[in-house]
Amino acid sequence: MSPMMSLITTIRDSLKITGIPVRSRLPDETVPEPFIVIGTHFEDDSQSGKAGKVTTTELQIDLFYAIDNRAALEDMVYEMTNLIYNSTRKITRVTSNTITDDSVGRDVFHVIFLVSAYL
Repeated sequence: MSPMMSLITTIRDSLKITGIPVRSRLPDETVPEPFIVIGTHFEDDSQSGKAGKVTTTELQIDLFYAIDNRAALEDMVYEMTNLIYNSTRKITRVTSNTITDDSVGRDVFHVIFLVSAYL
């Protein structure tokens, strides 16, 4: 298994604890939220002065959540951040941005997590 696929699998398995379905692509509008989408990633294999070639990645994970309960959303963001960060020692940073979004056919909270890791 590639290092990237191993990272995705590890994070996916950690997020299953939330009970929220984890998907690899955005479902159609008939699927109710909450749901998680493990999406795109960007890799960089730049040279490091000390360690030689180092591969880093930025993985995007999206949480779509009902817009009617901001307090529950904030609790879930906190829980997911901890689950992601603690899923493997390879992760160096987890950031999140919460917006409102209608890409699933209705207004929802959309939390975009960016996960930085060494592969």
